[in-house]
Amino acid sequence: MRSTNTSTAINRRAWDRQARLALPHDRPMTPGRIEWTQYPGHGPGTELFGDVSGLTVAELGCGSGDNLAPLAVRGARCVGVDLAPLQISRALTRWGHLPIHFHCADARAFLTHTRPLDVCFSIFGAVGLCPPEQLLPLIAQHLRPGGRLLFSVPDPRWLGPRRTLMRLADGSWAPVARWLSGPQGWRAAVTAAGLQCLSADSIDTPGGDNTCCLLVRAQKAGGGSDA
Repeated sequence: MRSTNTSTAINRRAWDRQARLALPHDRPMTPGRIEWTQYPGHGPGTELFGDVSGLTVAELGCGSGDNLAPLAVRGARCVGVDLAPLQISRALTRWGHLPIHFHCADARAFLTHTRPLDVCFSIFGAVGLCPPEQLLPLIAQHLRPGGRLLFSVPDPRWLGPRRTLMRLADGSWAPVARWLSGPQGWRAAVTAAGLQCLSADSIDTPGGDNTCCLLVRAQKAGGGSDA
């Protein structure tokens, strides 16, 4: 298996390449829906968060920031973290007019210095692109009692032979380093990190012929039941 430092460098290069292709087309945007799946408009949206007004919410692997924007306009104190500098440039271009704080950092390094968080989420972001045994305990440590973790990751069957590759907008491929598992594997990883796994659901493709992603919800003990 590749070392953690090598995997980090591979993923930084891949998502910088992705951002470089998109940057010329970026502009200030209007918030839309939160997209948990690979298919826009498919699956759940912002409702998974419930009322976020006044909560501190961090997205680990925020990319262009599109999934943070709907939470910012609902009153959340939003923080976006991404390993790739050009992804942060995209996010600032698109969402610099909103009160979102963007940081270029490895999610693990960010978590060691952040204040307690009410909600942490990742949509094809740091969860699944960092070793879970390193990242998930840090998330658990820095959530407030009752704080929530929500993340979606590609289903290994959907990725198939593309597990170590990402297709870019120009048709080329970039190598990536992923940590993949099925629902039971993610349940076990979340539980081992000290969180209560509330659900680990498979979401089918729009045609229903395959599972495209897994959606996991977890909570830190001490703050009452999940909404």
